Amino acid sequence: MRRYKSPLVVLAAISIAGCVSASRKSAEQPTRTTTISAEEIARSGYTNAWDLLRARARRYDFYEDRYGRPRGIRTRRGRSTVVMSGSDSPMIIIDGARLVDFMTLRDLPTDAISSIELMDGITGTVAQGTGAAAGVIYIHTWEASGG
Repeated sequence: MRRYKSPLVVLAAISIAGCVSASRKSAEQPTRTTTISAEEIARSGYTNAWDLLRARARRYDFYEDRYGRPRGIRTRRGRSTVVMSGSDSPMIIIDGARLVDFMTLRDLPTDAISSIELMDGITGTVAQGTGAAAGVIYIHTWEASGG
């Protein structure tokens, strides 16, 4: 005699299998923070933080005016259905102080930087709150690190 399984039993088995594979994937995800070390900064050959970030922070688009002055940074992800002011720009923090003017990055020499941490939106939101939905760029200088 042939037994037929109920559609409810089949759906339950599929949903359980989906939950198991989803949890396995989350454990295998790579770290969401990229660190640029002092050695990498020195080898890069760039003279200021703006040019270094333009070359290394691939998840962002960097905007300049026609004279080459920094005007903004936006994330490369697609448009969101929820639009908030500044939600496409990453939060930039230099030695614990939040940066407001992008020209500071052009004025900050790479010799003064000990490391840079690039956090994605999820990790940035955990660290800095909802204002960091587009990510966080932490810049650590030698002066603040005591080096």
